[in-house]
Amino acid sequence: MTSLVTPAWWMAGGLRNVPGVLAAGEGRLAFVTDDGPVFVVPLAEVADVRWPWWWFGGGCVLTVEGTKYKITFVRPNGAEPVRPSLLEATHSLAVVLSLGAVPAHSVTGLFDVRDGRKAGKAWKEALPS
Repeated sequence: MTSLVTPAWWMAGGLRNVPGVLAAGEGRLAFVTDDGPVFVVPLAEVADVRWPWWWFGGGCVLTVEGTKYKITFVRPNGAEPVRPSLLEATHSLAVVLSLGAVPAHSVTGLFDVRDGRKAGKAWKEALPS
């Protein structure tokens, strides 16, 4: 699998949508927010990955260490944006965590549904089914 790093939002419940970065590479998956990593696990430990049809390919639900996470690649209405510095920091963190060197992704058009669906398509190929 090639390395992949994209902006994403963790739909943590209610109206709480946490901006962050989903990163994969070297057999590991991480979700990182401004407060630090939410999870960093071997990709083989990610289970029950589902792509709800009503998200039109722009998000998934996955289970990590027994906890379900709803991840969307399309910025939810009213959600804070993913800071460009978090994306840059995650690239550095990816190297430290041996996620592998990853190409930088432009944050231009980050909130475009089309871009979110494109990210979703890439993740659909990268995550276990």
